[in-house]
Amino acid sequence: MEQLIYLIDDDQAIRCSLSSLLSTMGWQTVTYENVLDFQQKIEEPQTLSGCLLLDIRMPGKTGLMLLEEWQQQGLEIPVIIMTGHGNIELCRRAFKKGAFEFLTKPIDADLLIETVGGALEHQRQWQKQRKETIELKEKFNTLSVREHEIALLIMEGKSSKEIANDLTLSPRTVEAHRANLFTKLEVNSLVKLIKTYGGLFIK
Repeated sequence: MEQLIYLIDDDQAIRCSLSSLLSTMGWQTVTYENVLDFQQKIEEPQTLSGCLLLDIRMPGKTGLMLLEEWQQQGLEIPVIIMTGHGNIELCRRAFKKGAFEFLTKPIDADLLIETVGGALEHQRQWQKQRKETIELKEKFNTLSVREHEIALLIMEGKSSKEIANDLTLSPRTVEAHRANLFTKLEVNSLVKLIKTYGGLFIK
């Protein structure tokens, strides 16, 4: 999915200058003059890929209000706050509401490029991790109830014989289930089973 930079600022000169600067890095910027304009044009915020450059003080809905809404919705796109009236309290509130970074205008060009680059990489890693988690859950959900039960006991460190005694099964049956679940989960050792799926089994 292509990453875009979504720039919301009520100052047209700033929108133009920042878009021009970011384009020198090969980044595509989509601009909006206020939060309402942005929300009207973005129908599915959860599908956004890239980062958001957000002016904190604008007519109507402020940047902080949008940031708070996104935090409540659990949206993961990095938000870089910009302001010409920076102070410690404002900075603290922005980070508390999930801001990726807080920049004070006039923004240094090198700092902006470094920050945006960091935000884009942050989301790339998050998207990669999310994709891997979804794939792991899909494999995890292929286990039968018995395979899941045996996997839990394996992760407790029990041998096939002990599991057979606990579940009133033959050791051979336990070994067959063990082989099946290892194949389904694409692991070849107890260590890899715990490392890869431990969190899912615990849940």
